[in-house]
Amino acid sequence: LLFSPIVFKGQSFGSPDNLAPNASRTILNEVAEETGEFPLWQPWIFAGMPTAEAFTNIGAFYFPGHLFKPFLFAAGIGLYVQLIHLVFAGLGAYFLLKQLKMSAAAALLGGVAFMMTPYMVTMIVFGHGSQMMTAAYIPWVMWATVRLFDKQRLMDMGILAILMGFQLQRGHVQIAYYAWMLVGAYVLYKILFAILKKKDVLRPTAKSTGLFLGAAVLAMGMALLIYLPSIEYTPHSVRGAGPGGGANYDYATAWSFHPKEMLTFLVPSAYGFGGSTYWGHMPFTDYPNYMGIIILALAVIGFAYRRGKFTWFIVGTSLLALFISFGKHFSLVYDLFYHVFPYFNKFRVPAMILILLQFNVAVLAAFGLESLLNLQAKVIPRWVWIVLGLMGLFALVLVIGNPLLKSLVSSRFTGPRTQDLQAIQAINSLRWNMWYQDAWVSLLFSGGLIGFVWLWIRRSVNRTMFLGGIVAIGILDIGIVDKKIIQPSPRSGRSSQLVSTYAVKRYFQPDDVIQFLQMDENPPFRIYPLGQLFGETRFMAFGIESVGGYHPAKLNVYNEFLKRTRNAGTLPLMRMLNVRYLISPQAISDPELSLAFTGRLGSGNAFVYRIEDPIHRAWFVREVEVVSDPEELWAFLMSSEFEPLGRALVEQPFQVDETHFGVGRIEEIQLNIHRITIKTSSDVTGFLVVSEVYYPLRWKASVDGKRVDTVKTNGVLRGILLSPGQHVVEFSYDRSSFRLGMKLSLVSFALALGIVVFGIITGTNLRKIVSR
Repeated sequence: LLFSPIVFKGQSFGSPDNLAPNASRTILNEVAEETGEFPLWQPWIFAGMPTAEAFTNIGAFYFPGHLFKPFLFAAGIGLYVQLIHLVFAGLGAYFLLKQLKMSAAAALLGGVAFMMTPYMVTMIVFGHGSQMMTAAYIPWVMWATVRLFDKQRLMDMGILAILMGFQLQRGHVQIAYYAWMLVGAYVLYKILFAILKKKDVLRPTAKSTGLFLGAAVLAMGMALLIYLPSIEYTPHSVRGAGPGGGANYDYATAWSFHPKEMLTFLVPSAYGFGGSTYWGHMPFTDYPNYMGIIILALAVIGFAYRRGKFTWFIVGTSLLALFISFGKHFSLVYDLFYHVFPYFNKFRVPAMILILLQFNVAVLAAFGLESLLNLQAKVIPRWVWIVLGLMGLFALVLVIGNPLLKSLVSSRFTGPRTQDLQAIQAINSLRWNMWYQDAWVSLLFSGGLIGFVWLWIRRSVNRTMFLGGIVAIGILDIGIVDKKIIQPSPRSGRSSQLVSTYAVKRYFQPDDVIQFLQMDENPPFRIYPLGQLFGETRFMAFGIESVGGYHPAKLNVYNEFLKRTRNAGTLPLMRMLNVRYLISPQAISDPELSLAFTGRLGSGNAFVYRIEDPIHRAWFVREVEVVSDPEELWAFLMSSEFEPLGRALVEQPFQVDETHFGVGRIEEIQLNIHRITIKTSSDVTGFLVVSEVYYPLRWKASVDGKRVDTVKTNGVLRGILLSPGQHVVEFSYDRSSFRLGMKLSLVSFALALGIVVFGIITGTNLRKIVSR
């Protein structure tokens, strides 16, 4: 019902984060089909960067994805795979709660609550499917871990290994890391409990822990096909550029969840509802961290009535996740993890860990519903009267104190991102109306919960009616919020991400500008998209190489270059990057540019300018200067003295004494995804500059078949020192880590599968093995 526009009306989601992965997927799959191997380098954005090790299009390495591919991907409806994972998430929570001895109704409520939590829905709508699909494994991994500690069977070890391995393969390492934190905390909780109990459970717990560790090792082995290359890549990416090999602290703590925004747990629009209406402390956001007032209330009831060891574990991990989500707003806890826990400092968006809180609340809500069934007939608990009193007081404030409340709330609104005074007034008015209406809705649903509890205590409804009513209003409560995310009303101040499937197909069809660029018969060359077009990834779908684009884990050497040069914002730098055309949304005038074409680009028009005297992909320079001070290097590159053909700057002393070289000839250049071959000739010693991003970890250089070192040139490019004569310079992409990771992943999966089969056939558990 919620996704009916997708399921029944042939629509899709057209957010930038939905379309951008499709652009890379289109060209990468096309190249893979032509060459027969997965492309590990993408030359179409940021002048070139890795693919798999930067987690681009790694859905191709997700083993379960091969089950869907013949049926869904070929039909062009890959969103169904995400919806299948959404149902998979709900089923996981259901089976976990059944494993914890909950009734079918309570397990159903918990499963649906987790599946429908706005975070999960938002990730689909706004193009973060990998986050949602990775999160879908959280209840399954927890279920398998609980079963493993309960039964100590080899079969459960194999199942846990496969589930954890698939979760890692799904490729959102941050969500997977949080999930492993949760099950790791469960293992520690079991160990501590066993130590306190001593003889009774110490040995079984030790055995279960050993099985768990074995499963974790196999799971990591299953994911090595993407993680082995990416671990090596991390120090070279923006995610490993900060102190200690992690992301910069400010970068890592962007989107820290402010404690004040916990009000959104109670009232979805307490800080706006995303888009222009959002007025919270994160740079921007598209949804509230709402879990449902019914679900939250049931979770509190579950904690109050079922204070067992597992409940305390759930509450403890929930509080820890909440404190970590505060990030820079509560640095005492966050900094501990940032500085101590391995790889934690490579993540950003601390608010993302709230998925653990949302999952735990769904589990506690099932506990709460189960607890309500045991309320004594005809005896109204004291807490019911307290809640009724608080609800009455809040209703009184909403009715009588409306002007004062409006003034108090409105005074805290932050300025909308617009200079139009009329628009600012309209947005602020909308913010208050949403706040006020959602407050009443939360109060209404709370009243519905108390009403059902009252009727149940008086036994005016039977067990089935009570459970059905609670589940229904709980689902309706979250469903209303989800529908606002999927299909916002025209009066919401937010734009809908729904577009027709035809519009998506048209987005990936060549327009006037694309066709003009594809007609150029003298490759290779790059384009420079100006202004807001710089982050456009659509060009790559058509095999057009750009110096811009978007990727959260781009090469740090190129990121630093863009920061220091204002996005390579001078014509000499553009020539250095082999830029032949500038794409501008508006007309510009420069004597070194000539208008080559005007026409449609996407939904608008664009001007295509040709740079006069462009430089090819490789050239010889006359002079090389060693500059050890980075500030001096960047200053020279941005100065009017810089001319790419005349002088090159390097950061390390040379193997030869001379700094002036002869200018040789480029006889031939051959480029493909994994190999670049350049034939040169020169009468004297020369220095060859290749307009490709410096990345010696993977791009290995050789001259006439002998391995040579690549020299970092002009802060971002590759340089090679050549002796007099004719030479063949070759750069080949090292695929060894990828191939090793693939072999280890297949072997680990086969072992995990074998353990499951062996466990099923023999019915063997660890206790039997030890006794034998």
